Amino acid sequence: MDKVILLTLCQRDSLRTGFPELSRQCFYLGTGEVNTRQYLLRYTTTVENALALRLMGLCSFESQEMEICP
Repeated sequence: MDKVILLTLCQRDSLRTGFPELSRQCFYLGTGEVNTRQYLLRYTTTVENALALRLMGLCSFESQEMEICP
């Protein structure tokens, strides 16, 4: 079962440089909603990886997209 996660550009870059093994397990789906400050990139990954990334503060779940845009 996969989970859709949202990343900002900064979160995506942090994931790629800090955790390349997790980054390779995330698959790009497209751009999510765009607000006035940033793009939200949609990725899919396993539930386990999504939870690990969320606990590290590197993503949000699709239903929580407003949390990363204060």
